[in-house]
Amino acid sequence: MTPLLRTSVLIILLPLLSSADVPAARTLPKTASKTSQGQSEAEQEYRQGVLFTEGNGVPQDYLLAAKHYRAAAEKGLAAAQYDLGYFYEKGLGVERDLEQAAGWYRKAALQGDPQAQNNLGVLYATGQGVHRDDAQAVNWYRLAAAQNDPEAANNLGTMYLQGRGVKRDFAQAFQFFLHGAEQGHPVAQRNLAAMYVNGQGVARDYVLAYAWLDVASDHISGCSELRDRIAKEMKPDEIARAQDLASRKRTELMQKGTESR
Repeated sequence: MTPLLRTSVLIILLPLLSSADVPAARTLPKTASKTSQGQSEAEQEYRQGVLFTEGNGVPQDYLLAAKHYRAAAEKGLAAAQYDLGYFYEKGLGVERDLEQAAGWYRKAALQGDPQAQNNLGVLYATGQGVHRDDAQAVNWYRLAAAQNDPEAANNLGTMYLQGRGVKRDFAQAFQFFLHGAEQGHPVAQRNLAAMYVNGQGVARDYVLAYAWLDVASDHISGCSELRDRIAKEMKPDEIARAQDLASRKRTELMQKGTESR
């Protein structure tokens, strides 16, 4: 039987990403009391900031949220420092100021906050609010990825893929995309599929590429079209296996999400 001719289906990797549109409520330190009586002043200020950010029981007001985050951040609460940095990055309740964003992210990052570490890495990688420094970006991404931050894993994979701040290494890029993908990060899933399609850092595997693109298509437009392009190079039984694998991946990711709550 003549083997199926496989042509190269190039997938352009997506760019570096920062956090979601609006910061979600953060988990307070374990020392935080369940009642207001035992809360520190910083924690109470932070909770007020979350309420005004989400409009939970009060009108949504980013200006007031920023005021409360600042009060908590100045008292050293890492979660508030991160959210205040995010507000400065996006111009929510304050005038957009990337230097201020970097400064507050750094304070939270030095306390070990993984989202702040990732976002500070993005600023270094893009030269926003700080001088561009790929080595610094890699350092902060690595610290965040070590704490299982999926966005940082994706960004670190991108740095290895492009050889920015580190020696170019497809195998390392693949591993970090895989790490992010298995935690449910859709961009990492798409990038992982690209590695499988192009045979970069891993043997070419259209079944796995199809499966990860199918999963990523739940959140990223264009993935279903790329999946269908790959399907044209696959046998019917390969497509069936890929669809089954995608279904199992979705189930695994749902279970992980449930367990983390």
